[in-house]
This record gives sequence, structure tokens and C-alpha cells, in this order.
Amino acid sequence: MKFAQPLWLFGTAFALVVAAFLIAGGILLLRSVRRFGDEDRIGELVTSRAGGRRSVKGVLLVLVVALGFVALAQPQYGRGTKLIPATNLDVIVVLDYSKSMYARDVKPSRISRAKSEVARLIADLPGARFGAVAFAGEPLSFPLTSDGSAIAQFFRQLTPNDMPVGGTAIARALEDGRDLLDRDPVSKKHRRVMVLVTDGEDLEGDPVSVAQSAAGDNITVDVVQIGGRTPEPIPEVNESGEIVDWRTDTQGKPLTTSLSAEGEAQLAKIAEVTHGRVVRAEHGSTGIRKIALGLKHMMTEELSEKVETVYADVYMYPLGLAILLLLVETFISQAQKRSRPTIVPPPPRKRRKKKRRAVERAAAGAALLGLGLLLAAGCSHGPDKLFMRHAPQVDDAIEALDAGDAGAAADLLEGYLSTGKCEKGDIGAPDSVRKKHNVGFDLGLGLFRIGEQFGRRFGDEEEQVGEGGPTPKEQQKAGKRSEQVDCALEIVRLIAGDDTVPIDLRARAYYLAGNLEFLRQQYQAAVNQYDSALKLIPGFPGDAGDGIGRDAAWNRAIALRRIRDRQHDAGPDARPDAGPDGGKDGGKDGGKDGGKDGGKDGGKDGGQDGGQDGGKDGGKGQGQDGGKQDGGSRSDAGPQNQKRPDAGRPPPSANQDQRMLDMLERAPTLQQQAAKNQAQQSHVRGMEDK
Repeated sequence: MKFAQPLWLFGTAFALVVAAFLIAGGILLLRSVRRFGDEDRIGELVTSRAGGRRSVKGVLLVLVVALGFVALAQPQYGRGTKLIPATNLDVIVVLDYSKSMYARDVKPSRISRAKSEVARLIADLPGARFGAVAFAGEPLSFPLTSDGSAIAQFFRQLTPNDMPVGGTAIARALEDGRDLLDRDPVSKKHRRVMVLVTDGEDLEGDPVSVAQSAAGDNITVDVVQIGGRTPEPIPEVNESGEIVDWRTDTQGKPLTTSLSAEGEAQLAKIAEVTHGRVVRAEHGSTGIRKIALGLKHMMTEELSEKVETVYADVYMYPLGLAILLLLVETFISQAQKRSRPTIVPPPPRKRRKKKRRAVERAAAGAALLGLGLLLAAGCSHGPDKLFMRHAPQVDDAIEALDAGDAGAAADLLEGYLSTGKCEKGDIGAPDSVRKKHNVGFDLGLGLFRIGEQFGRRFGDEEEQVGEGGPTPKEQQKAGKRSEQVDCALEIVRLIAGDDTVPIDLRARAYYLAGNLEFLRQQYQAAVNQYDSALKLIPGFPGDAGDGIGRDAAWNRAIALRRIRDRQHDAGPDARPDAGPDGGKDGGKDGGKDGGKDGGKDGGKDGGQDGGQDGGKDGGKGQGQDGGKQDGGSRSDAGPQNQKRPDAGRPPPSANQDQRMLDMLERAPTLQQQAAKNQAQQSHVRGMEDK
């Protein structure tokens, strides 16, 4: 018995760790029982003792873990033996196929005799592996194989005429044979020999340096030197192997082959650096026979046959046993199965059917009444107020707006409404702005607060302009502020002019538009927007009605005073403030508006586009558009932030517009009563828990 992967046996120690944990758990359980009360008394109260079953389950679990690691180690047992022939000798035959091998000093020719003796070499070394390299100017190779007949056939079918490039490139041939041995993963464990058979010297490369590299890889090179220094003519052989002529040079002289002294020294050096032998052809033979005898002697002495035990894998047995024990452990319960107690049914009661039916009818009527009340309460707010949800992106925008990060709030709302960025006073106005009007109002508020960052705050006194006019820096700030105001007005106009939008939100949109015009000092345009807001929700004195009307009236009075101040400063010939000339004069509320702004009033009312959006798109609810549920506002800036520095309540104006507004505010008409009723309804909606 042996294990193919014995390192996994160390994992069986993990089974001991599992056993230690199970024992520790049992000890802790026993201590808990003793802390709870008397052990004997608790034993009487429980239905069964599970200690024995837990122990059995723990033992099975430990065995499963141990057997699992034993299976991973792949146990094997010997089931017989087999004879392993000696295969630890690798021979690469490097045979010269240059045309000089057609010479006839060795019968029938050098190449024919070399082929036959190489075939005999392969036959005399059974069990060895052979590779082949045939070379002239370029080598052709055959990888290592234990099929010697394939190597013999490889050499037999080649002729010098088949070589693509002529010449004698010994260095390239040796390098190719070395690569064959290096690429074979088993060859590194064997004795490696190359047999070089050639009749010339290498004039192209450096075979000695290649031999030194081979010696570093424990490769022996035996050299068979064919031919001598006596010149031998080279015949011209056709494809059928017949001599048709003798090879000549360009001058018509016969070509001969002979080994020079330098070539002979080169071959001897190759054998010397690799600890090989040099055998010279003599007596009509090539000398390959001597190399074969030496290799055969090496195999009989060092590389004999071996008897090896054959092992079979048996990992499936411990693995199957582990699975079986795991199934048994799963089906063993910790407590014994108890029989169900016999329950004696109570005696049947006699019930009066009529009384039971009356009770059922009364319960059904009460349920219907409660459902009707719930529906009435829900319908009092309109079907678009039911089933509202928060929109997380809008909630994040409102939080950013409250924290003073108007830029982040505007980015979130622009992405939610798909309006795109505000660039050069232009912004997109998709249908989502009308459908989610509360969120659009919040976007206008965010753009207002961004514009307020360029220059003085909303409601502050105007800066005194020097004689040379505003500076380039002031002009740049005014331009950036006007771009934000134009974008905000484009959004708020859609909300204010939409008759389907609730009237209180439209009034706040006009009010925000007036604050935007006020922000860029277009006071006449601001007065026009405040007038539109007052037409929807008049400004009643005291706490009557929606506070947005009072805020609009207050800011309107301040805008009129600024207009008069400008006329006074410019002289009697100056023309009035030129109305809405600041680009797109629509409206949005300001972050820190003058007087009583729609600033944070709108910031938290981006609220609920019920029905159309299916959820809570914006701030804190439509009923809270004015910041306070009764219509009052939390002014963020402007004249009201400065505790209304513009001379308390607006003084009576001499012009016709101011007198008409004063009369409108004091007139107790049916319109006033309708506005009061509307304010009360808005107050109730604002108080709902959304």
C-alpha cells in the first residue's frame, strides 16, 4: 500500500481539530445547564437526554473528515509486476546529407553505407530512444521516439538531392539535436548521446562552441569521420540514384572532396569537449559499428531492465465510506422520536345558528364601515396622493440643499428630471418637469441659490457703481448670475403656467420668479411676477390665508421702492425700470430670497407628484411649499432676512398700482372667504404624515 499524494495525510490532523471543537461544545453546554439550575431537576423536565446521540454524531463527523483526507491522498496497492525495459538512453543520430556523401571511396557510396550502418545501430540498441537530424546547409529533424524503425525509415527515404540548401552546417545540426533533447521532458533523466556522421568541416558556424554548450547539458557527442585527406571525385546522381556524370566547377574541372587538417582538428575538438570519441572510416566501413558496440556495452552495464510493481488506485473506497457515514450522521436525530399524545376532543357545543349569523353580519358590516372610512380619508386627498414613496435621489438633493450645497442638489435634480446642465442660460424642459412639478420647483430653487453666489446676496442693498461703470469682474459675476436666473425662469415658467398644477404651487412659482428677477435687479419684472402670485393667493393681513400672498406683497413693495429710488437717483427724465429684459424672465424661487422667499419653502416641497410619478419625487410634500404648512415661509435671505429693513410695512404709494393693491388687500369679498377655505384645506394636507 502506498499513497500517490502523501502530503494530504497531514490533513487528517484536521479531524482532531473538529473533535476538539465538538468536545469543547459539549463541555460548554454542560456548564450552561448547571448555571441554569439543578442538573437533576432539569433532567426530569426534559423529554429525553441527547448526550449519547450527540456523541455518536460527533464520532461519525470526525471519521468523515479523516476519510476524506485519506481519499485525497490517493491510496494505491500493488496488484502485480511488469518488466520495464531499459529506456534510459537517448541517442540523436546527426547524419551528413551533403552531395559530397555521394563519393565512392566507401562502397557503394558514403551515404548508402552510412544509412545501412545507422539502421544496424538502431537495431542493436533495443530499449533506447532515438532522434534524427539530417543536415546539409540546413537541418531536418525527427523528435525522440522509442520506435527505432521510424528513425531508420526517416533516413532511408532522404537523399542528398532532397536537401533544400547545400553545404555542411555542422553547428546548426548540433544545435538542432541539442534542442530535440531539451524539449523532451523525460530526456533530462536519461543518458544523452549524439552521434555525428560527416565527411567535411563546417565553414559557416562554430560547432566547437555548440559542443561546449551541449557538454554543459551533459550531452556526449561521438564523431564518425568519413573520408580522409585524399581527394575523391563527386558524382552527379539523378533522382533514381544513377550516376549520370561527375560534378565540375565553373571552369570545367572535376569537383573533389577531402578533409583538411583544420576540419579534422575541428571534429576532434567537438568530441573532446563533450567527452566523446572520434572514429575514422577505414577498410571500406564508415566506423558507425564501433560507436554502436560502445553504446550497447553502456546499456548492458549501466542501463539494465527493471521489474516494477504495478499499483492500482483505491481512493474510491475511503471516499465512499466517508459519504456513507455522512448520510448516517445526517439521519441520526439528537432526540428520540416521541409519540403524539392522545387528545380527547371537547364535547360538542350547541350553538344557535341565528345568533351566529347575526354576529357574522355585524362583523362584516363593521369591516365594510371601517374600509369605507379609510377610503374616504384617502380620497379626501385625491387619488394621486395614495401609495406615495420617497425618491432617494430627490431626498439626497433636498438634504444637499438644506446643507447649503446648491450645486450638488441641482446636479441630482437635473439628472432626475433629465433636463441636462444649465449652460449659457439654457436648460432642457422635458415633460418630466410638468409631471413632477414639485421636483422642478426644487430645481429652480437650487439654481437660484447657485446664482446668488455670484455677487451680493438676495435682498442686500445695491452696490454703488463708480463713474466708469461696473468693473470687468463685476460684469462677469453679473453674467454668470443671469445665466442661472435664465435657466431657473425657464423651469419655473412651465410650472406657473400649467393649469393642472395645484394653485398654491403655481403661486409659489410666480413668487419664485419674482425673487429671481429681483436677484438680478430687474425690479419691474419682479413686480409683474409678484402680481401674478397675488392674483392666485391674495395677501391677507394677520394669519389669515396662505402666507405666500403676504410674502409676495411684502417683496413687491420693496421692489417698488427700489424702482422709485432708481428714478430718484437718475433724475426726473429717467425712464422706469425696463421690465423683464434679463433673458428668459420666467420664475424660480431663490435660495435666500428677499422678503419672504420661496427658498427653503420650495426646497422641501419638491415633494409628491402623486399618481403621475407613483411616489414622492421631491422635497417634503406639496402641502409644505411655503415652508410652513399654513403658508408661512422660512425666508432664507433678502429683505426679510434683514428683519425687513425696507421701512416696515410698505408705505402707501402715490401711483395707481399701489393704491389698487391696498384696496385689494382691505376688501372683504367672497374671494377672501374662498381663499381662507383653500388655506385651511392646504393646511390639513400639509399636516399629513407622508
